[in-house]
Amino acid sequence: MGMGIWLALGLGAAVGDSGADVVTKRYFVTLPPYGMALARLLAAVPFLVLVGAWLTLPTLTYPFWYIVAGMLPLETAALLLYMRALKCCHLSLCVPFLAFTPVFLILTGWLVLGETLSPGGVAGTLFIALGSYILGLGADGSGRLGLLAPFKALAKERGARLMLLVAALYSCTAALYKAAIQHSGPAFFGVTYPLLFTGLMVTGYPWNRVALRPTLKGRLGWWLILGSFFALSNVTLASGIALAPAAYLVAVKRLSLLMSVILGGVWLQERPFLPRIIGAALMCAGVGLIAWRG
Repeated sequence: MGMGIWLALGLGAAVGDSGADVVTKRYFVTLPPYGMALARLLAAVPFLVLVGAWLTLPTLTYPFWYIVAGMLPLETAALLLYMRALKCCHLSLCVPFLAFTPVFLILTGWLVLGETLSPGGVAGTLFIALGSYILGLGADGSGRLGLLAPFKALAKERGARLMLLVAALYSCTAALYKAAIQHSGPAFFGVTYPLLFTGLMVTGYPWNRVALRPTLKGRLGWWLILGSFFALSNVTLASGIALAPAAYLVAVKRLSLLMSVILGGVWLQERPFLPRIIGAALMCAGVGLIAWRG
């Protein structure tokens, strides 16, 4: 029963991530990276406050605040780099590199939480590596294939490189995320942390002065949809990660990349589609091995 619950919550987080990515890429990519991040965070606030109204305040110890203080700057850097990658690169090319988060979590989860994975996790990393290789085939749109094509594509695509860095940062924040939950509670932290993070991001507005209103005008419905997806991702992630090793939950959550690749090809007409969907599918197979056999 425990596995079924955390797996369902992980899938809910995957749906939330994918939906937020596609809506951001489709309707809010004209904003600068800070504006994209701020629009994403502010859209979720009403939904998070609504959920938070039903929660009780747990006893918070000093370690909780130390962990949160360490998470916030890492989360800020990761989200801004994330938005920059979405802005400068095809969704279906850059987002799949987030599959490396659970790979990095094998190390960070062990360092921060003492969590270890079985040899099945190693097999999963091989699938992810193979998927990333195939993903790079034809990434430049030329249709030329070659042994070094993926490495050349990774060198050319700034968005892909940024997403690899984002994956590394998220592996650190995910481990700290679970540690913070252990010192508070899953529902409480799933609501409180994104609200704290939103407050931190808003403090940067006087220096950025991004004009959100012209972009949001006429897109209020899509903005609320974006917020509902982002809130769903946060709440289900916090609830699920309390029930399973961080690497496993984040691995299932990264199934969002396959959804994003499909939607990027079908809805956003990003091409070439075939090598990307094959590569992303193999990366998801690796994620699945980490989740089920790790």
